[in-house]
Amino acid sequence: MITDPPASEAGRAALADADFDRLDQLLAELGNDDAMIVEELDGFLAALACAPEPVTADDFLPVVFGLEDGDGGARRGKAARAEPSAELATLVRRHAQAVAASLDAGSFAPVLAYDDRGAPDGSAWAVGFLRAVESAPDSWDAMLEEKEFGDALDAAEALAATLDDESGARAPSRREREALIDRMIADVGDIHEFFRPYRQAGTTPRAMRVETVRREQPKVGRNEPCPCGSGRKFKACCGASPQGRSSASADTT
Repeated sequence: MITDPPASEAGRAALADADFDRLDQLLAELGNDDAMIVEELDGFLAALACAPEPVTADDFLPVVFGLEDGDGGARRGKAARAEPSAELATLVRRHAQAVAASLDAGSFAPVLAYDDRGAPDGSAWAVGFLRAVESAPDSWDAMLEEKEFGDALDAAEALAATLDDESGARAPSRREREALIDRMIADVGDIHEFFRPYRQAGTTPRAMRVETVRREQPKVGRNEPCPCGSGRKFKACCGASPQGRSSASADTT
């Protein structure tokens, strides 16, 4: 869940084609192999916007620019050759707001790379999405444990695997790739809805389970004093059946 408020009304505006071109240029000018490309960034922000964990630009900008790893540790050995500019940070912040807003509105459309024949790629998008998933494993594991969501990341993982030269997997045909992309984006919509109650409640699946356990009252023996303080046995008071409670009430009148 991206919690940064937009600095102004302009900060809510979705990026235009010229803005994406500029964003692509500024990311490339960092001269850092660990910095994200635009397609990867879009997938990364989509996953952050879905998950219930609150994140701010201070959390994700260093990862986008390749200055930190996904666990928040500073990268060593491959430092950026150029400092990210304020313009670059502003463009990424704007896009983060636009991604979150479009997911909330049910109108999200991914930013994908296309080859010379106009075929979408989707692999870098999937890699970015999965990078964000790895940063909050508890919530994503809780989702995957649900029967209906056990395969929610399968399409993204299949697309990401196409970038692994050592996987030995057959490259998907254009039709297969487009089908995987369609499934992946449909899954993102479902994932966003799955996490919606947690985002609205400001909690996570794990935190909610812990809180539920804490709220459960300890078990009381039927012959023990009722914890309500009535002085009667639990079985004749709060632990009684509806019929038992009514008869018990009648005995006291």
